[in-house]
Amino acid sequence: MDGMFPQPEAAAARGPSQLFDEMTGADGLPPGFLDAFARRFESEGLPEMLDPSLTQLPSLINGVSPLGEVHKPLTLLCQLAACKPVAARLAAHPKWKPTTTTTTNAFPGMAGMAASSSSSSSSSAINGRAFEDESLLGPFFGCSALPDPALLQRQPSVAEQCFSGLESRRGADVEQSIHTLRAVTKQTQEGLYQTLYAMLKHGGDVREGVVAWLAAACDANAGRSKMQIAPLLCSSHGFAHNLSMTTLRLAAPFTEPGAMKFTKIDPSYVRSRKCRLNLTEVTRVSATEEQARAGALTEAEETATESYGFICECFFLAARAMHLGYVKCVSEHTSLARELQDRQSQLGDVDAMRAQWAASLPGGAPNAFQSAQFDRHIGQLTNELARCKERYACFDSVLQDPRAIGEAMAFYRLVATWLIWTGGGGGGGGGGGLLPTPCPPRFALLPEHILEDCADFLLYLCRFCAQSGGPNRDVFNHERLDELMSLFVLLLGSPEYVKNPYLRAKFVEVLRHWLPGDPAEPRGRWNPAMANLFEGHQLALKHLIPSVLRLYVDIEFTGAANQFYDKFNIRYQIGEMCEYLWKVEPHRIAWSELAIRDPEFYMRFLNMLINDAVWLLDESMQKLPEVREYDQDSSDVDAWSRRPATERAERERANAQTTRGLKNDLILAKVHVGMMEYTSRDIAAPFLLPEMVEARSIHWSPYDRRVAAMLNYFLLFLAGPERTKLKVKDPEKYGWKPKELLGMITQVYVHLFEADKDGAFVAAVVADGRSYRDEVLTEAASLLRQLGLKPAHAVASFDRLADACRMSAAAMEEEEADLGEIPDEFLDPVMCTLMTDPVKLPGGASMDRANIMRHLLSDQSDPFTRAPCSIEDLVDDVELKGKIDAWVRERKGMAAVGRGGA
Repeated sequence: MDGMFPQPEAAAARGPSQLFDEMTGADGLPPGFLDAFARRFESEGLPEMLDPSLTQLPSLINGVSPLGEVHKPLTLLCQLAACKPVAARLAAHPKWKPTTTTTTNAFPGMAGMAASSSSSSSSSAINGRAFEDESLLGPFFGCSALPDPALLQRQPSVAEQCFSGLESRRGADVEQSIHTLRAVTKQTQEGLYQTLYAMLKHGGDVREGVVAWLAAACDANAGRSKMQIAPLLCSSHGFAHNLSMTTLRLAAPFTEPGAMKFTKIDPSYVRSRKCRLNLTEVTRVSATEEQARAGALTEAEETATESYGFICECFFLAARAMHLGYVKCVSEHTSLARELQDRQSQLGDVDAMRAQWAASLPGGAPNAFQSAQFDRHIGQLTNELARCKERYACFDSVLQDPRAIGEAMAFYRLVATWLIWTGGGGGGGGGGGLLPTPCPPRFALLPEHILEDCADFLLYLCRFCAQSGGPNRDVFNHERLDELMSLFVLLLGSPEYVKNPYLRAKFVEVLRHWLPGDPAEPRGRWNPAMANLFEGHQLALKHLIPSVLRLYVDIEFTGAANQFYDKFNIRYQIGEMCEYLWKVEPHRIAWSELAIRDPEFYMRFLNMLINDAVWLLDESMQKLPEVREYDQDSSDVDAWSRRPATERAERERANAQTTRGLKNDLILAKVHVGMMEYTSRDIAAPFLLPEMVEARSIHWSPYDRRVAAMLNYFLLFLAGPERTKLKVKDPEKYGWKPKELLGMITQVYVHLFEADKDGAFVAAVVADGRSYRDEVLTEAASLLRQLGLKPAHAVASFDRLADACRMSAAAMEEEEADLGEIPDEFLDPVMCTLMTDPVKLPGGASMDRANIMRHLLSDQSDPFTRAPCSIEDLVDDVELKGKIDAWVRERKGMAAVGRGGA
């Protein structure tokens, strides 16, 4: 066709690109022109005419921020997508979904040293950054208000125009900037959605091209799932965020759980070779890598499976895009919050050091040059803090847009409903029952991030929205949370379904944030909507307590290097939630029923509860004298100033560390001792079993003590003669409330004493020769009266306990004298005490039942052979028990005769 029609030289030089010039001209293309043009040349060289124009599309928006001219480029893109022949060419364009990128060697001479090829460029699989730069839609999706750490910021600069000088601006002015930014972000994302939606409606190859592009965008950005993003290899935060929000819009028609469209989402998709996403390195929710490979669909299963359909593919694409986009940006926002706090603290510390720095200089004052240097350093820190605030504000504005939050909430409600449906085989879980065991492959082989992203998103709302004073503070009050509550209840105590205990711990953290508060507290945070959730959700009323207590036990052994310390924080959150749930009668009933229905599990839980309480309290008791000593030494200003500066600095650092540890230990200890206090009132029987109530070891260690010995040990600290060592200046600063702790511990004494029908608790209290003191019990009762810590009836009960202990001590002393020296064969080989209920272990040794039961609570092995051992493996040693009973009767008979003769 060249030369058929005369053209000006400039126009001829532009060739097919003249179409692009008309598209982007001031008037644009006439209405209907594009459709007519496409129909006319669809079979007569349309690709050659269109491709040059399509290739130039990204240039319209490259480097432009949402504050710039984005309307015309997006409108043009939507027009092109709406025309089916043009959309078909768009999806077939070589730059639509590039699969490789060309990298040029900046030092070609060095390339020849490493390989025989003299080529200075090579092709490699495309990464996220190249996909954003080189694909036709990449620059459009990259148009965002979120900062890009790898490149120069798009113009006009969002940070500079909307958030510069935040400290000096009026609040209303900043709010207007946020409103504007959210409006232009919505406009951008609407254009992206309309483009893809129009192309999807064309069906056929065009729809196939869109779905393939979305999958390729996710696969190219797999690196964004790592803890640290490589910014030069991954797409920008803006691209990933826009991708996730666009896929959410595409998924919106089937996100309403009541429509039941989620039943078209086939979990076998992630096991199929038809899955467009590369999930080979993705962690599965309850399967190892080997199990994931073995769980792939067979040829026969692949053949029997029909096409998965758009709803199914769109769901998994949206879930993956959210993982790499919105949820990853949430993580970045959280990190920025910590960075902002650290920078503010650093600036404050440096500024506060000015006087100290000046005093350390010769002459006691800086010269002009030194002052200028210090001021420059302060100025640099101030500028860095300002830039950090600007970046934080950008994330804050985009991620906390109520529109975006609402769409994400709708999606994760769908995720919760679908996961329950999948785990239950197409109908289980939510109707009041638990999920079936073992975990079916359809659930076990799902990507773990689908579930974790749901928890991370909700935690973000809890921390950044619900606790703020902004428009999203009531974000949960207007959302239906029943599906999410059901999901958490079902999975919290199910390691078969969720192998990662830290992921299940995130569910607890979400639920803890949802606690409604206490209406009795005048300044408390009471939320009736959340109260209805916890007190009216039928599945939660029956199974929430068993689920959280099972996680309490599971978190003991996670395999992580810092599992010992991790468990305290997780159990603290569980404890806070349990404190509220205990006040709700149905939850309290479920707790009591669990203790009766599964006594073996409940004993393991109780064992760990006591172990934690002992460790935390003992750590606190050891740290308090250290803090007291530092306070006393540093309070003498003259003597303290005469100490070497290095010694003072070292002591200050050590005290700061001790103080932090003390605060943490006391907070955690209060929750654990509190749980012992309120549960021992209604569920006292497990505390009184021999393996729980008696001392554990012949070696002195607070960690080897059971209930009676533990109470004695800490009562000695609180009411004994050396309690003055625990007095510190400003105890409230550390959370140290000895009166409250004394009241809690004595209340446990009273609860167990009142439930003790056969004297086992009293006997165990007295048998603790290390810490039991009659005078300490007497002093404790006196403190309870003087300080008004307990009502009169509780103090009277404690008095009766003290009397019973005195009588038991006298009887025990008499019995020891009657029995005299005990034959070695009758002694427990571990505790060296007289066995009263001997049992045989699998290895052949005999132990007292209470002692081996106590051992098995934390170690399921034979203490002598280390072979596996459980409660079921224990066999009554009838013969030995008969010998012991006969010997005891004989010795007591002889003693009685002796006393009679006397």
